[in-house]
Amino acid sequence: MSPSPVDSGRNDLGRLLIRTAESLAAEPWEELRGIDGATHKVLWQSGDVVIGLVRVEAGRAKPEHMHHGAHHHMLITRGSCVMLGSRVVEGSYIYIPPGVAHAVDDVGPEGVEFFYTYRPVEVGLDDEKVVAHPV
Repeated sequence: MSPSPVDSGRNDLGRLLIRTAESLAAEPWEELRGIDGATHKVLWQSGDVVIGLVRVEAGRAKPEHMHHGAHHHMLITRGSCVMLGSRVVEGSYIYIPPGVAHAVDDVGPEGVEFFYTYRPVEVGLDDEKVVAHPV
């Protein structure tokens, strides 16, 4: 499996969290893996499961990459960009299955911000087959 986007050892599982708009706004954005113009905030993490926000500045990009062993869900919360050949704007939802290369390109003049989940696939210990996640 590919490593999670954040390897902090943080474990929020079972913790009640309320992040108000004010507290989130006051929390600083952190550099995202050395990508110029890309920052993030981790909202919740337990092991390799991460939920957070990503921001990419206007005129910047997040290079193509792939998560071999994780599902990736994204909801555009502000701005626009091109992902997987489609222009996505505020309110757009993207699901990227494991093994699909993706990038954030052609970021609009206001930049782009999105809520994301990064959830590793579950592998059965006996047969190494991917086990479907319950809905």
